[in-house]
Amino acid sequence: MGYPACYNLPNSTNFTGIIVNPNSRPFRINIGFLVNQPIGAIREFPFEFKSFTFEDDFTVWNLTGKLSLARTMNGIRALADFSADTDAECGRCVEPFKESLHTEFEEIFTFENRPLSEEEETIREDGNIDFEALIREYLILSLPIKPVCSPDCKGLCIICGQNLNEQDCGHSQMADVEENDPIDIDLSQ
Repeated sequence: MGYPACYNLPNSTNFTGIIVNPNSRPFRINIGFLVNQPIGAIREFPFEFKSFTFEDDFTVWNLTGKLSLARTMNGIRALADFSADTDAECGRCVEPFKESLHTEFEEIFTFENRPLSEEEETIREDGNIDFEALIREYLILSLPIKPVCSPDCKGLCIICGQNLNEQDCGHSQMADVEENDPIDIDLSQ
């Protein structure tokens, strides 16, 4: 009865052979085990999913990463490191491709009776912290504004719309000449 190195089986979390959290919230962790630990105690949670769909239908593939939770004087410090692939559209040739995402972030969660600032999240009474929304937000933030399928993508012809990675339409040479023509600007006015 062996379990994979990952704590997360499909829709469940494995802590030393005991399956807990057997619902659709694999990123919700009850931090009760850290509350009575000494300051500096750390627990790591590795994650691995072939595919995962976050809220608002944001789907990623090959989601891997880990959460490190450390006990602080006033609460919990969470360090996260996640990688995944998602569907994207090239900003040059408009072809679909898989974009690789990577994010690292740190969040502080304080006990309700010891809040440090308004920016920090407080730990709910039940001791559960759901990291799903945070992981989703940080992965989305790691998406480039203008994703490109490859650094040498030639894009589309500005005249006829031909994908220049597939075939040269002949217009690209005309567009290069037009782009390199000097522009006369009268600065005497």
